[in-house]
Amino acid sequence: MNLIDWFIRNPVKISVGVLLTCLFGFVAALRMPMQLTPEVSTPTLTIETVWPGASPQEVEQEIIIEQEEQLKSVEGITKMTSEAMDSSGRIILEFRVGENMEEALLKVNSRLQQVPEYPEDADEPVISTANAADRPIAWFILSARRPEAARIDEYIGKFPELSAQLQQVRDAHNEGLAMLRLRRLAAEHAEIKTLLPPEDLDVNKLRRFAEDEIEARFERVQGVSQSNVFGGLEDQLQVVVDPQK
Repeated sequence: MNLIDWFIRNPVKISVGVLLTCLFGFVAALRMPMQLTPEVSTPTLTIETVWPGASPQEVEQEIIIEQEEQLKSVEGITKMTSEAMDSSGRIILEFRVGENMEEALLKVNSRLQQVPEYPEDADEPVISTANAADRPIAWFILSARRPEAARIDEYIGKFPELSAQLQQVRDAHNEGLAMLRLRRLAAEHAEIKTLLPPEDLDVNKLRRFAEDEIEARFERVQGVSQSNVFGGLEDQLQVVVDPQK
């Protein structure tokens, strides 16, 4: 009864307490995140095998089926999906949530070694921890740098009639946008072309540099499952044979 008496004798304190409780409850109900289904990332391994010049039927018969026969006995696999394409084949393995992927990688690699024989021209299978259907989460663009701000200011002084366009180049929030605006401006006004980087910039050299120096270092970063290089031209050796000789 003492507690009830205290409630009756202190109506203001009780009213304030009730109002604060309702207020905090209302704020929490609006801001509290609601998630009916938790986001669960399925552990996945992707096996890609390249066989140049082979048809999808040949890839399936000579590579995919042989690999599946060995991989189906790997412990922990919940789903196996295969795909045969021109010159390559892909197998996607899904594992139970919480599976130790380092051990799974060793098991898969061990079973692939048991494949009796690959076609003579086929490359060794490549295992990656990235799902081929996933999207990359980061892009890094290797390109020419924009001119320094002081140099752009110098051209603004030389060509005041182009100050508005040059100012847009200077204030661009990223290198790619700045160089795009500068190239478009140089196409209309030849006197601005000296701001552009030298035309002998070799894209193929940039690609080789990215493959040799950058790609491997990204792959060693913890949490990175795969690193790819796009752009430029791949080195190719063509042998033209005279059929009459």
